[in-house]
Amino acid sequence: MSSSYSDETVRSKLSALNDTQDSIVAVAQWIMFHRRQAKRSTELWLERMKESSPHRKLNLVYLANEIVQQSKGRNKPEFLNSFAPIVADGTEAAYKGCPSDIQGKIRRVIQVWRERSIFNPEIQVKIEARVDDVDKSKTSGAKGFGGLKLGGGFLGGGGASTANVPLELVPIMKTHKDLAEKASSVTISTGTANTEFQKQFDTENLPPPPVYAARLSSLLKTLDTADHAIKGAIEARKAHIRNIERLLEQSRTALVKDENTAHDIQNKKSRTEQTKNDVENMIVNTMDDNSNGDGCGQSGGIDSKSPDEIKSPEIEALTPPAQIVFEPEPPVSASALHHQHSLAPGVPPQPPEFHSGASELLASLSGPLHNGGGLKRAKDEDSNMFEGIDEDLINIFKNEETQQKRAKMEVDMQPDDDEYHP
Repeated sequence: MSSSYSDETVRSKLSALNDTQDSIVAVAQWIMFHRRQAKRSTELWLERMKESSPHRKLNLVYLANEIVQQSKGRNKPEFLNSFAPIVADGTEAAYKGCPSDIQGKIRRVIQVWRERSIFNPEIQVKIEARVDDVDKSKTSGAKGFGGLKLGGGFLGGGGASTANVPLELVPIMKTHKDLAEKASSVTISTGTANTEFQKQFDTENLPPPPVYAARLSSLLKTLDTADHAIKGAIEARKAHIRNIERLLEQSRTALVKDENTAHDIQNKKSRTEQTKNDVENMIVNTMDDNSNGDGCGQSGGIDSKSPDEIKSPEIEALTPPAQIVFEPEPPVSASALHHQHSLAPGVPPQPPEFHSGASELLASLSGPLHNGGGLKRAKDEDSNMFEGIDEDLINIFKNEETQQKRAKMEVDMQPDDDEYHP
C-alpha cells in the first residue's frame, strides 16, 4: 500500500469509488492507513459529498460507514472523532435531493449506526434530526409549489414526482437531471486529470524512467476517464438544448396562432362597431325624414291623414250556422206496409250480401263448442252476477225474471190487429 498522502490522491480515490464491496473496502483501508490525516480525509469526504451525484453520494455514505465501523471495532477513535462534527452535515447533504430508493438505503445505514452505537447519542440524534428536517421541508415544498419537490426533480435531479408537471416539461426535466449528474462527474474527473497532469509535467525533477512511465500510464487512464465524462456531458447538454428548442418552437407557433386570433377578433370587433354606427345613423335619419314629412304634408308634398280619418277595416260578424232539425217520420202500420209490398212489382228477393269475414264468423259460431267453453263462460257470468247477495234476494230476482219472460211470451203470442193474415 502506498504511503504517499495528498489531497489530490484522496480526491482521486473518492472519485474512483464505486458501489462494489471490494472498492469500498480498499479505499477505506487506504484512508485508515493514513489515520494521522483523519481530520483532513473527513473534510475532503464532506467536500466531495456536496458536489456528487445521488448515486455517488450513496457510495460515500457506504465508505464512511465502513471506516467508522472498522474504527469502532479496532478501538481506533481517530476517525470517529473526526467524523463526529461533520457526519450530520454530510448525511444531510447525501440525503437531500436523492431519489426515494437511495434515501431508504441511507436511512438503513443511519439505523445501523443507532443499533450498534457507533456515535454518541447526541451525534446520532443530530443526524436523525437533520434527515427528518429534509423530509419535512420536502413535504412543505410539494404543498407550496404544486407537487414539485424542490430538493430534486426539476432543479436537483431525482426524487420529484412528475404527476403535477405539464407534459411538455417532462422531457426537459429528464434531460436536466441527466445533465446535472454528468456535470458533477465531469467536475470531479476533469479536476483530478488536471491535477495529475500538472504533477507529471510541471516539475523539474523527473523520476526514473520506469516510474515515470508507470505514472504516465496512470495519467492516461485518468485522462480517458475525464474524456469519457466530458463527452457524456456534451451529449446530455445537446439533448437538453434540443428539448428546450422544441419547447421554444412550440411556444413560438402558439404565439403566432394567438396573434392571428387576436387580429381576427380585432377585425370582427371593428366591423361590429362600424355596423352598429351605421344602423344608429339610419335610425336617426329615418326619424328626421318622418318629422319633415309631417311638417310639409299640407303643402302638397305628401298626402297625410290624421289618425281619426283612418278607418279600420270592416269585420264580418261571427254568427253560428243554422242547425238542421230532423223531424222523425211517423210510424207505418202493418197493413200499410203490406199494401206497399203488394203494389211493388214482383222482384225476386235477393239474399243479403255478406262479407267473407262475416261468413267465416257465422261458420265458426255454427260449429260445436269445444269443452263447453261458451256455456261455461255464461254460467260463470250468471254466478258472478249474484256473488255476495243474500240467497233469498237471489230467489226473488230469479222469480221476477221468470215472470217477466212469461208475460213477454204471452204478449208475443197475441195477434196484432194491424198484422196481415193471409
